[in-house]
Parts: sequence; C-alpha cells; structure tokens
Amino acid sequence: MRIEPELLLEELKAGKNQRAKTSLDRLNTLLKTHFEANEKDFCIATIGRLSKEQNGISTISIRNKSGMHYRRLIEAWAVKADTNMKKPHALHSRKREVPSDNQLLERLDDPALRVIFGQIIAERNQLQRENRVLKSNIEVVVDIRPTSMVNAQAQTHNYFEVLPALAGLFLPSEIDALKAATSDVFIARQGWKVKEDTGAVLDINNRPLFKAGFVTAIKKILRQAL
Repeated sequence: MRIEPELLLEELKAGKNQRAKTSLDRLNTLLKTHFEANEKDFCIATIGRLSKEQNGISTISIRNKSGMHYRRLIEAWAVKADTNMKKPHALHSRKREVPSDNQLLERLDDPALRVIFGQIIAERNQLQRENRVLKSNIEVVVDIRPTSMVNAQAQTHNYFEVLPALAGLFLPSEIDALKAATSDVFIARQGWKVKEDTGAVLDINNRPLFKAGFVTAIKKILRQAL
C-alpha cells in the first residue's frame, strides 16, 4: 500500500523530540526536491551523502537501528517515485542487459520447471546448430533440362516425410508444468507481464525476464506435443 510521504512525516514526528523533528523535516525537504528532479536513486548512501552536504543527518544515522524513522521516510518517497531504496544500475551496466539462458533458469524457484526449461533450451540450441550447418551446406542448382527428363529421373529418387518429433516426448506432468508456467494466472501472480507482440516476459520493473519468443515458443511446443 502506497503511503503519502507528507502524511507519513507527521506520523513519524509524533512523540519525537525537537531535534529529531527538525532532522525529519530537513530530510523530507531533501527527498521532495530529489523526487521533483525525477531522480531515481533513493539508496541510503546517496541520500545520506546529500543530507550531510546540507548539514543534515549522516548515512550512519540513517543506517543505525535508531534511524528506522528516517528509512521509512526515504522508502515512502522512493515508492512514490516508482523505485526502491536499492542503488540503480548504471546506464551501461551489464545487469541491464538481457539475462542469459542460465541466468533465466536460476530465477525459477521450481526445480521441475528448471529441468523442463533447461531441456527446451538445450533442444533449441541443438536445432540452431543443426540449422547453421544446413545453411552452410546449401547449394542452389538451377535445372534447365526438359520437364520430361526431370520427371523421369525424379522417380528414381528417395523422398523423406518430416513428421512432428514432439508427440509423445513429454510426460503429462511435464505438459501440465509448461501450461502452468505460461498461464495468465501464474504470470499475473508473479507480477510479470507478457509482451503480446514478441512473447517476451517482463518482470515487475519492466526488465526482460525471458527473451522474446519465450511464451510463443512454449505454446508452439504444447500444440505439437498434445
């Protein structure tokens, strides 16, 4: 539940001595200015440094056990700014990059889902490798022989029919796990959302959790496996 910082300030000042009230007022003024400047860095180290520069409370005072009221006020302003008290990643930080497959797997708490998605990723990588090999060996032949000759030779060639390879591959429990992992209920419960145009999954902060094509790929697999 979001609490307005100004209302919380009055609550925090109740019962405090005049020195603590003055410190809270100064901190609130700093945080309000920080918010109005569209700043997103509300970590204790940053706010403590800015406060000390303005002759306010120090970082240590905020971190101390007795500084809980200062931390609550900072947190309220951070929530109002749609962020938190963690240090934001730098603009070009590696943490802003799309997570690797292994990093995505590590974010899954359910071991069964990790195994299933790990198998899917391994099979996808294998298919990509095979596809690259096939592409590297493609040879285009333009046949300008008469049609009758081509048809006569075609009768001696062997032909292969490609059938779906996923039917019967998965256990019912694995199918259920895949369905559950991509269900609207599960995704909403995690606070995630799916980009309809790409099939990517974003976390609560709109950062990529699963790459583009993740949800659509699972749905295609389910259609083939059922």
